[in-house]
Amino acid sequence: MYESFYGFAEQPFSLTPDPRFLWPSETHEEGFATLYYGITRRKGFLLLTGEVGTGKTTLLRAAIDQIPSDIETALIMNTAELSGLDLFKLIAAEFRLEGNFQTKADYLIALNQFLLRRLERGLNTVLVIDEAQNLADGLLEQVRLLSNLETNTEKLIQIVLTGQPELRDILASPVMAPLRQRIALEHHVQPLREHEVEPYLEHRMRVAGSDYATVFPSGASRVFYATCGGCPRLINLLADRVLLAGYSAQERPVSLSLLERKAKEIADRVGEPG
Repeated sequence: MYESFYGFAEQPFSLTPDPRFLWPSETHEEGFATLYYGITRRKGFLLLTGEVGTGKTTLLRAAIDQIPSDIETALIMNTAELSGLDLFKLIAAEFRLEGNFQTKADYLIALNQFLLRRLERGLNTVLVIDEAQNLADGLLEQVRLLSNLETNTEKLIQIVLTGQPELRDILASPVMAPLRQRIALEHHVQPLREHEVEPYLEHRMRVAGSDYATVFPSGASRVFYATCGGCPRLINLLADRVLLAGYSAQERPVSLSLLERKAKEIADRVGEPG
């Protein structure tokens, strides 16, 4: 609605995890390097965590987009209320395994054969489980057992677990020690720092086809940081509302008073960052 008024070719602040809009902050660059290195070097288990809205999924999709095209990736997104058999069914579907599978053992045998065939051709395979903190009790142990699919020299499958900070708490429990000890690399995505907010906004607006200075007033990034605490999702939410209100008021650039008014609405709704 406001795109043409501000010179955008597309929405600059959509909440969808589009890798094109990933701005390489220090924490996101380190996270990307962790995923890319761990996957391409066949490190086995990788862990990516972060608070809600810090850009984990966007980072994950950016890494998947950049890894070599011959690396096959299965992405499991809906993890809540899965049984052990459900999980194996989803994995089989993602890797397009065919057969009359009745038990977890059937799925494991087929998966192992599939992975060995890929290894014989020099091909790498990745399983990504998003929001892994939602897995039911015991399913993380089932995932650990998948890491036993290996030869004497190679991991047959690289497993990436992503999730919110409570995933780290789950893995810190004594019963999770066998899995925790298998994690070769991990990264916790941090919120943006104050000096990173303006470049983040600039990047998203440039990708969408417009220019930061013609849309937001001087001092805007300080308001964004004070309201959103460096959380990219909240920054996007506030920016989208500000641009809609600015379009309605025919303000270009948006006035600081309008930005502050919309920021207060966001702060009242979600609470002050802390």
